Amino acid sequence: MGEIIGVIANPAETIRQLKESKELLLKAREESELKNEKKKIPKKHTFSKLPGFHGRETEQDLLRKILAANPQMNVVFGATSVGKTALLRQVLATDDYYVIKFDLRISGFADLRSLYVAMCDQFNMFFQEMHDEEMDKNSITFKHMLLELTEKESNGDYKVSVADLADLMETLQSALLRYWEYDPEAAAEANNEDEGLGKLSQSQEPALRKIDSAEEMSPVAPQKATTDVEGENLDIPGKRKFKKKPVVFFMDEAHKLPALVSDQLSLKVFLDTLLVLTKQDRLCHVILATSDSFFQHFLRSMNVGHHSQIMTIGDCSKEETYAYFKEELLDTIPEDLRSKANFEEIYDAFGGKLSHISDYISAWINSRGEILPLTSAIFTQAYTLLQFHLTHDYFETFSPLSTATSWANAEDEARFTRNDLIYVMRKLVEPPYSMLYFDLCRKIGTSQTDAMIKTRVLDLRWAKTVSPEQEWMERIWSKDGIEKPIVLPMTRIVRKAMEVALREEDERTQMEEVKSECFSGKGCERA
Repeated sequence: MGEIIGVIANPAETIRQLKESKELLLKAREESELKNEKKKIPKKHTFSKLPGFHGRETEQDLLRKILAANPQMNVVFGATSVGKTALLRQVLATDDYYVIKFDLRISGFADLRSLYVAMCDQFNMFFQEMHDEEMDKNSITFKHMLLELTEKESNGDYKVSVADLADLMETLQSALLRYWEYDPEAAAEANNEDEGLGKLSQSQEPALRKIDSAEEMSPVAPQKATTDVEGENLDIPGKRKFKKKPVVFFMDEAHKLPALVSDQLSLKVFLDTLLVLTKQDRLCHVILATSDSFFQHFLRSMNVGHHSQIMTIGDCSKEETYAYFKEELLDTIPEDLRSKANFEEIYDAFGGKLSHISDYISAWINSRGEILPLTSAIFTQAYTLLQFHLTHDYFETFSPLSTATSWANAEDEARFTRNDLIYVMRKLVEPPYSMLYFDLCRKIGTSQTDAMIKTRVLDLRWAKTVSPEQEWMERIWSKDGIEKPIVLPMTRIVRKAMEVALREEDERTQMEEVKSECFSGKGCERA
């Protein structure tokens, strides 16, 4: 009765409250509609072959051989812009493999909860893309795990823990095991019997996870682990044929993982599961691609480094680079400029770094042939980097591993002296344009050497590159049959910048000596 009297006595307030309630209801309805619309638009990863890919036949063959053998954890090293991602897409973005893919450049997660959600989404999408009713059950499993998490969080202050991550990875293990034990042909025949179309024939053995490495493999894709459903699916219009294929768990820019997820125990559980999926259960291959040489240190700190196989990608060989220049770039150069395009000059400056050559040719065309390799923006960046280190006591650079891993020493920042850098540059501008990593550590100090690598002055190679680089000149260090880690300039253009910086340094030193002699009254005639 009192509420009725209040409404009659103050109608304006009642109208305001009704208006606010209506607005809240409309907002809730709009949010619900937007959420439903978002669900109708599934996430689509741009995992496809990159246009303009060229060469790398040796690397492609090696990758296919690796994926045709028993599953293992593979770490693909390569300097920035060397073409790791393009190479892996060229091999993996085909109909030969099922790929669970994460690109940590745009990871979609920055803590344990978002990692959990991102992996649930990815695993859900992975099994959906198989377009098979039985595999859809695996997909639904991960969808329900997300719903359960939402329900837990709505009922209180729930936080995702390492136990949740372990449960998710164990679920993935079970889903992959069901995938390999699933016999699509037998399932199709059983379905036909249920429909009265035939009798169940003798069941075949499920597709093998273990590949017989002694068996002759196709150069295109492994055939041992592939089982096609022939017959029924082909006769049904619009229905895709389910094909058993090797599974690859691929993580690009993997060195960013410890910076995104700071929980060491969760990272340990995640990496241990990848080992179980490869070495122990042989359910899938794992490829971790990285441009950070110290990622191997991180894996060792997680006690999984010794289980991983290293594959190092270097720049393209001179032959591949010339073919790329001739087949891909030459036609883009105006006819009146083509005769001025000097491949030898370009290769001498940039080596087999195709991205640098492509960028330089674009700038060269825009300048009507006025820009030279040593006046290009690419050279300027390399030269500036060296000069910063020669003129500053400390030049900070960002390295995810230096700040996010347990083995990193906070006091051991990227510091090295000017004399350290000059010593290294003098060694690296002469053949074989490289040095033994551990010898350099003993000479100038491990922290100083590592600092030059972290700041992208030097590139560290733990193992030899797959294809020949700089005419195998750096192989002098393994002439005794023992493969040793080496360091070399980060790129060929950095080496050119070292030559220029040293020449300027020698001229400056010579002028200072002449001035000193003049001030002392000796050798003024030299000035």
